[in-house]
Formats: sequence, C-alpha cells, structure tokens
Amino acid sequence: MTQDLWGETSPRPQRRRRNVATLTSTIPYSITETGQDCEIIGHTLNHWSVAGTTTCLDCGVNLFCPQCIAQHPNDPQAEPIVCEQHEESAVNHAAI
Repeated sequence: MTQDLWGETSPRPQRRRRNVATLTSTIPYSITETGQDCEIIGHTLNHWSVAGTTTCLDCGVNLFCPQCIAQHPNDPQAEPIVCEQHEESAVNHAAI
C-alpha cells in the first residue's frame, strides 16, 4: 500500500512481466559452416589491453602481440598475433 499527498492509501499497481525470448539454438553461428571460422577467416579481436593482450570474441582464445610482450602473462597456450599498432608500422615501413 502507498500513500498519496492527501494521506489516502491505495494498492500498488501490479508490474507487468516482460516477455523474455528464449534462445532456440545453442549452436554458435558459423560463416564457413565448418566450425573453424577463426582458423580460416581469422580471429575476431576484442580490445587490446595496455599489456598487449586480447581475446577472440568468437572462440575465446587468449592472444598477445609478440612485439608488445614476449609471451602472454597468464596463458602459456596463448596464440601470438600482431596488434594494429605494430601491423601498421610494418606496412608503413614496407611502403617507404
């Protein structure tokens, strides 16, 4: 019960429940239909951290830039991939 400005009590209005859609498929989306999109097309990178590490948004593997750091600080199985900064500097150097 709630009171209004005049001190009269009234029942609280009922909240409507939202219709939440349930996911019908647990199979991840695949462009190549092989389940190996990252191996064929390449990883979808998350934001690079200051430490030179990131993760793949699709497969979740840990990645690091070998020019930023020698190895991934937490995962010895992490894959090396060059970050945008070092990739761009390599392209600029090759164009000169």
